Amino acid sequence: MQRHLAAVVLACFVGLCAQSAAPRQPAATPPTTAVPQPETVPPASPRATSEAQIAPGHWDVDHVRCSDLLGASDDDRAAAAMFYYGYLAAKAGIHVIDVSKIDGNVKKVMDRCAAAPNVTVPQAFRQALARRQ
Repeated sequence: MQRHLAAVVLACFVGLCAQSAAPRQPAATPPTTAVPQPETVPPASPRATSEAQIAPGHWDVDHVRCSDLLGASDDDRAAAAMFYYGYLAAKAGIHVIDVSKIDGNVKKVMDRCAAAPNVTVPQAFRQALARRQ
């Protein structure tokens, strides 16, 4: 049952990532008169494909790096953080989650990711939420 739940959540996560990667149609803008524009900055180059993305729409969740998570849109980052929260809890055999601690725990993980963007997201969770002796 836990594998099925993890698969469903992973599918939702991948779907969200695929939606954010899809080109968006620009909103219709009213016609304007031609006014000379100052020199514009070229658009930022697209992010390099993550090594965790093993094929279009397929991600190895154990290899997603914090830099991937930090570079995602706000909605995708929130969805991914919640996915990992549940996924890693299930992997660790945790069956009870104190929901009052989720926001604080996710903040700790995001702070860890900001401090070490090259670690994997699962590593950041383990480091940020390790039980203090």
